[in-house]
Amino acid sequence: MRKTIAFIILAVSLYACGSKKNVAEIRLGTEKTIAYQSLGNGVAAISLTLYKNNTFKLHFKSIPQPETNEKPVKHSEIGTYIGEGDWKTLQFVTNDFDAYALFDPQYSNPDEIKVLNDNTVKINTAKQTLNIWGVLCERE
Repeated sequence: MRKTIAFIILAVSLYACGSKKNVAEIRLGTEKTIAYQSLGNGVAAISLTLYKNNTFKLHFKSIPQPETNEKPVKHSEIGTYIGEGDWKTLQFVTNDFDAYALFDPQYSNPDEIKVLNDNTVKINTAKQTLNIWGVLCERE
């Protein structure tokens, strides 16, 4: 009985900890492998950079509309990725990240981006452009 209880406690502890890394544990690379940058638009400046050490950074800055008192929304996310040929699976570290909001399937093609859950997205790096938040981002 003690072994069973100990096993259950261990299993729950491991499940609760998960394999997700802490933001402080992620060391962004210095050598880029792939980068996407938003083209001129009046909505947002977006960049997505993948590094050789299997890390990435996504930077987002909204562009307030003219004649409004809005402040730009700035947000940066980092994470790790794994490659499966041209498809890269991006795992965002932040728990409250909402991949469905930023990689809205309404604005992207399924052969470009697939949202797997709130923190995981697959992108097709063979594509010259990706739609992120409805903004066309071109591969550098």
